[in-house]
Amino acid sequence: MVKKKIRTLVELLEYRVAETPEKVAFTFHNDPPCSYGRLWQQVNRLAACLIHKGLKSRDRVLMAIPNSSEFFYVFYGAQCAGGMAVPVFPGSGSERILKVAGLCDARFVVISKNFPTEKINQLSQGARRDKRQLLFVEDGLRFEDQASFPDILPEHVSFIQFTSGSTGNPKGVQLSHANLLENIGQMTAGLRITTADYFVSWLPVYHDMGLILMTMVPFYLGIEFVLLPTGLNYIKTWLKTIEERNATFTAAPDFAYRLCLRYIRDPQNYDLSTLRVALNAAEPVRHSTITAFEEKFHLKNVMLPAYGLAEATVGACGWFPGQKVKVDRRGFVSVGAPFPGVKMRIEKEGKEAKPGEVGEILVWSKANTTGYFRNKPETEALFAEEGYIRTGDSGYCDNEDHYYIVGRKKNIIIQGGYNISARETEELVDAFPFVRRSAALGIDRGKTEGEQAYVFIEVKTH
Repeated sequence: MVKKKIRTLVELLEYRVAETPEKVAFTFHNDPPCSYGRLWQQVNRLAACLIHKGLKSRDRVLMAIPNSSEFFYVFYGAQCAGGMAVPVFPGSGSERILKVAGLCDARFVVISKNFPTEKINQLSQGARRDKRQLLFVEDGLRFEDQASFPDILPEHVSFIQFTSGSTGNPKGVQLSHANLLENIGQMTAGLRITTADYFVSWLPVYHDMGLILMTMVPFYLGIEFVLLPTGLNYIKTWLKTIEERNATFTAAPDFAYRLCLRYIRDPQNYDLSTLRVALNAAEPVRHSTITAFEEKFHLKNVMLPAYGLAEATVGACGWFPGQKVKVDRRGFVSVGAPFPGVKMRIEKEGKEAKPGEVGEILVWSKANTTGYFRNKPETEALFAEEGYIRTGDSGYCDNEDHYYIVGRKKNIIIQGGYNISARETEELVDAFPFVRRSAALGIDRGKTEGEQAYVFIEVKTH
């Protein structure tokens, strides 16, 4: 546990290296464990390299780096140098990466030499065209000169998380050091995380849950974690690592646990009994997933539904560790109560909804973003009165102040005056044995009853 007031993520790493330089900070897959001393050394090399190449305070550093030790060197190196980190999916096409670089006006684009040659050439050409610098992380880690680092303040933006936008307009959520440390404290208290916990994660660290919950929380508490590569072929490695490390805490979206149910045919070979929490968040939580996963791996009250969003840093509320989850009559799973320091309410037609009434979920927290990067219209639309943010999610609160997520506010099929949840429709269809996955939507063909429900399915081939 931190024994002094920490104001920024940079101060957090400085504290760890001063107190316990030899202690293992994390282990990436099959790599040797990385101590806080080595982490800080590599972070400083990247930071000095960026400053030497012209990085100025508050410049953006877009980084397309996969799960790896190098991700942390670049992510914290950019901040140590006074910049803002902008992590993106490294598997994105060159056009997408360059688009996001343009949206945040990145001064640097950092990638690995392991990228395909064609992609490197495309990014190199695009960076030159747009007057950005392309930096290979391998070159940054060979930099030997020293540099003077600027002061970092709590209100400075630590990183920008781009949401949405594979087909629409990407929005850059600005998260300050103060936001992040606030939410780290909220999740630590709400999920009852202690220094006795051990984390194992295969979530992508270029996304908020994998980055903030699964790596920043351990850094803050000074507890060890294992990070794995992402991808379907690492599901068995994920579970086996939990067993081998006697891990107590992991997290994933609902679909990841469903993949375990589908592809793990020998559950007796995976002892997950040390797990205290298997957090289920980032997409709708299915009761069938919880019951089937716990039954398959002989667990009880371990899978914990939670809810959050990038605009509130990441975590807003969660079910209670060790307690049986609550499910309503329609099969919606409760995501529990707001974490300490978080307030939530349901708004219906401009007014606060009564218990049981479905409306839009609003969230207030000191961890809430100040807005989207250089996007005033979307920022203005995000905020409601009294500093609450509009989540765009539909849900309700019951008489015990427990929250339920029903679906996206705009993901509703309206037919003949009735509201049909696309999510509920998909769950019904997914139950058929020949369906791999499905997507439901409403299409208005001009008939009197309004929208018709259409379901698109991917059929299992074996």
